[in-house]
Amino acid sequence: MKQKIVKLLVLMAVGVVCAESYFKNCSLVFAQGNMPQANLPASEVSGTMAIAVEEPKDVVPEEILAPGRITLDFKDADIRSVLKVISYKAGTNIVSSPDVQGSVTMKLTNVPWQDALKVILSTYGYGYDQKDSIIMVAPIDKLTEQKKQEVELAQVQPTMTEVFLLKYIDASDAKKAIEPQMSGRGKITIVEATGQAGWEFGGSDVGKRQRVGQETVSRSKTLIITEVPPVLDSIRKLIAEIDTKPQQILIEARIVEANKDRLRDIGVDWGTGSAGASSSTGALTFSPSSKNRSGADTTQVGAHALSDLITPTSFGPKAQGLTTINTGLRVAFRKLTGAQFEAILHALDEDVTANTLSAPRILTLNNQEAAILVGQKYPLIKTDVSTESGKITGSTLDKYQDIGIQLNVVPQISDKDFINMIIHPAVTSFTETLEVKSDSGATLSKFPIINTREAETQVLLKDGETIVIGGLLKDVKSKGRVGVPFLGSIPLIGLLFQRQTDDIEKVDLLIFITAHIVKEGEFDEASIATLEERLNTLKPKKKKKHN
Repeated sequence: MKQKIVKLLVLMAVGVVCAESYFKNCSLVFAQGNMPQANLPASEVSGTMAIAVEEPKDVVPEEILAPGRITLDFKDADIRSVLKVISYKAGTNIVSSPDVQGSVTMKLTNVPWQDALKVILSTYGYGYDQKDSIIMVAPIDKLTEQKKQEVELAQVQPTMTEVFLLKYIDASDAKKAIEPQMSGRGKITIVEATGQAGWEFGGSDVGKRQRVGQETVSRSKTLIITEVPPVLDSIRKLIAEIDTKPQQILIEARIVEANKDRLRDIGVDWGTGSAGASSSTGALTFSPSSKNRSGADTTQVGAHALSDLITPTSFGPKAQGLTTINTGLRVAFRKLTGAQFEAILHALDEDVTANTLSAPRILTLNNQEAAILVGQKYPLIKTDVSTESGKITGSTLDKYQDIGIQLNVVPQISDKDFINMIIHPAVTSFTETLEVKSDSGATLSKFPIINTREAETQVLLKDGETIVIGGLLKDVKSKGRVGVPFLGSIPLIGLLFQRQTDDIEKVDLLIFITAHIVKEGEFDEASIATLEERLNTLKPKKKKKHN
């Protein structure tokens, strides 16, 4: 019991009052410092204060033991002893210059040790310089002089050249982080492999990409750095910190077209209400129960219109008094749990009118864009016409226009297994061609007229959650004929027993997107089996026709 009490008093003494202590005859003896704030019997032994070991009550406040925080109470204490206390509590190394002298009187309660160190040094006219885990305390003028000497030494020191082979990050990304740390004599070079075909992603608009062809693609992982030894050491440590294995994210998507009336029949409806997703543009509601009614506010959606981070609310049943959206100008989105997601997919699979356009899956790195195109590339031809004769002198390929199903996603892993995603889905279809002709009637260029349904947003999802985007409506016109059986099929006379019908069907586009963080060693046999089951759910199923 006495040993435990002694340890408690040592912790209290070192963390609160004094710096140097030792044991003598089962008593705690302070060589320097003040009496701890505890009601313990004490006696003075040859100029020092000896405290008998007794079980204290509430001697150590709880906040004193908080990680990274410290409580100090000194009166005329030597500043070097105070620095030793901070060094002990912070678990770091503090070296004091011989010029650091003086007495400290202060009282700080439950503050970060870094703040305590800065306050003490600035109050008494000292500064510090930190190199790795060592903090050197000295007068400010001496620290300034030392920095000046280091700069002068760097100007005369011979430089060294080192080749860095990166494991994970690209050399161009590493160069951006290293350049601000280099001296005026330093030089950094990326070893690139030229003549490699590839793609470039990004730009001002999400999802815009272009074929690079035979141009240089920055995919190098080799750096050649020439620097003075001290700076080279710092660069070496920086590379070790930033060249880490990135996490991967599995993006699962399903794009479905369904009749708007059929969606309402299975319990899915788009509308506007008074509550729901923050900054959303509508609400998707689905539930056979009458609990947790909710809705959502509406707002405009366009290219880059949703710049704020959006956290969709949970999936809930239809709210009272919702007005259905009758145009394709409003977009709605909601978050789905696994059970709700499976329920909607099952209902859509059983509906013969629902059409699964695509169910792509792609694995991408954190902070890297993933792009999927399922469709066609329509060539845009540029024609050259002679101004003198008005005849066509040649034609060249201007560019390709993507037509079909496109999905661009930029995922970013946030804290606590959350994923921040920029999502840009688009479904386009070709209608007709617009021809540009010269005065003589020659066709100069042809441009496709494209029907497009797309949305762009930024959302925050938890690992494994699903977001659904809907409300992208289109009108499908169809013509039919209704007539009296047998009589309507008689030539000529049958026209009297039949009539033409013009139908307009509203088709809603639903886009389901699920993001899953792939953790280290996750794909064991059990995990693969679970993933396969999950992916099989996303595969479009053959629907049985009902009479």
